[in-house]
Amino acid sequence: MTAAWQLTLAERHCRVEWRKSQLTWQFSHPHAPNGETRLSPIGAITVNGQPVQWTRLLGAQETLGPHAAPRLAVTLEDSAGHLRLVCHFELFAGQAFARTWGTVEYIGNKENDPPLLDGAAILHLAVDAGASMTLFHVEQFSWPYHKDFFSQRQLPLIPNLTPYELRMGSFPAHYVMPTSCAWVALRAGAPDPSDVTPGRGPGLVVGIEFNGKSRLRAWATPELVALESRIDDLAHLLRPGEPFELPACFVGAYQGDWDEAGFVTQRFAEAYVHPPMPDERYPWVQYNSWKYGQEIDEAQQLAVLERCAELGIEVAILDLGWARTIGDWRPNPVKFPRGLRPIADRAHELGMKFGVHVAIAQMALDAPAAQAHPDWLVYTGNDYFGAGAICLGHQPCREWLIDALVRLVGEEHLDYIIQDGEDVVKHCTRTDHTHAPGDSNYANSTAGLDRVILAVRQAHPHLVWENCEDGGCMMTYRMARLAHTSITVDNIATYATRQGIYGASYPFSPRYSVRYMEDDPTPYTLRSAIFGGPLILMQRIGDWSDAQMADTKAAIAQYKQLRTLIRDAKIIHLLPPRHNVEHFGRGWDAIQAVSQDQARSVVMVHRALGGAPQRAVRPRGLRADAAYRVRYADTGLDYIENAATLQNNGLTVTLDELSSEVVELALHEA
Repeated sequence: MTAAWQLTLAERHCRVEWRKSQLTWQFSHPHAPNGETRLSPIGAITVNGQPVQWTRLLGAQETLGPHAAPRLAVTLEDSAGHLRLVCHFELFAGQAFARTWGTVEYIGNKENDPPLLDGAAILHLAVDAGASMTLFHVEQFSWPYHKDFFSQRQLPLIPNLTPYELRMGSFPAHYVMPTSCAWVALRAGAPDPSDVTPGRGPGLVVGIEFNGKSRLRAWATPELVALESRIDDLAHLLRPGEPFELPACFVGAYQGDWDEAGFVTQRFAEAYVHPPMPDERYPWVQYNSWKYGQEIDEAQQLAVLERCAELGIEVAILDLGWARTIGDWRPNPVKFPRGLRPIADRAHELGMKFGVHVAIAQMALDAPAAQAHPDWLVYTGNDYFGAGAICLGHQPCREWLIDALVRLVGEEHLDYIIQDGEDVVKHCTRTDHTHAPGDSNYANSTAGLDRVILAVRQAHPHLVWENCEDGGCMMTYRMARLAHTSITVDNIATYATRQGIYGASYPFSPRYSVRYMEDDPTPYTLRSAIFGGPLILMQRIGDWSDAQMADTKAAIAQYKQLRTLIRDAKIIHLLPPRHNVEHFGRGWDAIQAVSQDQARSVVMVHRALGGAPQRAVRPRGLRADAAYRVRYADTGLDYIENAATLQNNGLTVTLDELSSEVVELALHEA
């Protein structure tokens, strides 16, 4: 028996076939290489080391999603009738994307030992080889791997060479190998000739919605180019009534360069993946108490709030040190004898939101929960500021954390939580936990971390959630479905911060590029932090001089003027910051945002150490037949020029070392 289904929405098609005990799928769009992908396997799992054959079709249901977009759910069983697979597929109005996910459930005899699911594919995808193909990806943050963060890699897929392998998901700070954001773009043609002459062609983008560790392999044969994503370290017992969630992924088509690949991904994710913007002003200017260390208290932070209000800051956060200890999520009674509500209430009176930092999967050994439940800890050494590690895949521990955070938000009037810690998807091999030994990758991500965030946000729908995870070490689309924003690089220097913004703004919307500003405020350091998502000042604001306050006020005003333009824009990557040496970096870098109607644009240009004092920076993405008014923020230069000249000859910028310029372009109506 065979069966086939076709989802169609304008030029987008998703074909699903069941034939010879194999479910396959295919995505078609005019912008895809060759117009379509090949029929590729889906729902591929192994149980007890053997591939499962789906021999019985139980049914298929076609429904309509938002804006009459088609959806399909196909239900299959194995020959013994013990395993059931439901695969979901959907298309999206106004977006050249398809998304798929699934569940696997054991429906056999409850008296038998549950089968062990030990392999699961998130994605198989293949396209006819035709011309040459290039794979593009962006690395995540890493403390030990190297000093150039969120580096971009263009990988030519050459037939019969060893496959590339990209590790994705949550990785710890001590992990010494490169890891990747959970996104890749595929494009017909060779890698870009240079930074200023990007290649173009038909292509596909892929996003993986899994916070646990996975790996994506990419290879070519003379006939095809293939991508495969699989879950790492899977050993999940399929207990009756507890469906296993096959992580979602999405595939989209585009025509153009890597900036276009990023732009179509971001527009899709804003419409169908990310939480809604918290308000129309978002992203916000924020203060974080980190530079005060753990020596914070009520009087000190109340005084800081007044200076925050003077600067125009919109959110105030207490970082590590506000709680009794890590894992005891109640205010320290010595530092905050009245709890956090006096600070929260004063922040609200001043028009600010208020939140705290939570090391979500860590617990100090002297915390009451650790004393009562020592079995919750999977590691009792110094995992994070002296605290050990807890297993969120263990149900009692997870439920305790949910209750603790729901209570904390309500009692202390919180609006915001920073989720931090060392590798929040823990490695746990304990035999006395509710997950199977060896299954901590899935248990601590999908069944652990994800459920904690969902439960707390469901209990407090107003709550804004920031992913921090010890730097940008978990840049996945599951994270981006659960969190409103994310760190890119951790609390480090100005040049590295620009590297994070530059790289992360390929796969992720600009709001997913939190800047933790560590360096003292100067016009250069401040300007380096105003492109992208939330601008978070991590200094001792109460100690600032009048000059520092004035410089910061000016930068915040400029940030607020530009933030919604940048948030909703197409990001154009002009000159990458690739030389993070001696703390300050080397040479020039530039990034641009262009409004979707091409009426406005802003170009941020920076010069670190070295390089020539003058550089022509060529903007892109302007209306070909239009003229623009060009304004330099610092030099005051103001003139009108046609788009072709601007794009061909560039904007001439003269800078000293460690300085910057902002150039705004506005459509000029003759």
